[in-house]
Amino acid sequence: MINPELFKVDPFASPTPGQSLTDNPKQWAWEQPAQFSDPVEAFERILEGVKDPVTSETLGKLMYLGISVETIVNSIMSKSFAEGMISPDVAELLKGPLVFHIMKMADDMGVTPKIINNFPKEPMSDAMTLDLLREMRPSEYTKLMNKEQGAVVEEDIELNKQLETAKAFMSREE
Repeated sequence: MINPELFKVDPFASPTPGQSLTDNPKQWAWEQPAQFSDPVEAFERILEGVKDPVTSETLGKLMYLGISVETIVNSIMSKSFAEGMISPDVAELLKGPLVFHIMKMADDMGVTPKIINNFPKEPMSDAMTLDLLREMRPSEYTKLMNKEQGAVVEEDIELNKQLETAKAFMSREE
């Protein structure tokens, strides 16, 4: 069921095209020159963070749980770019070496990592969606269930009215 609140949004309440060109420059970390333009220096800095005992233990647990190396590497690169450490070009250059490093970490920990994400073969069922919603966003799940119960009650009332009308129509003698 589509949330009716989505239709109340004004489609014209958005930035004017080109507005970002007139905003205050250098407001965000990625709008400034990257801290590291040399891929070797950037890779060494990223490895320092990855080799941190808490980080490496967390990465090992994530890979054990089935989070792919691809997802981990993309997350690290996105974070590094967003913090202004590297440019997008350097991030792309470093993905390959970082994949190999993280796979070696997994091997050293005795974890068999999932390398890349697979596309789903079938669409996610409504039951699975509801299960995930209940687990991840319980308040939204409760709202949805309350709304659905109200819709079912309204449907039952409408169906009963239609049945009563049909019975009254059928019972007429002419």
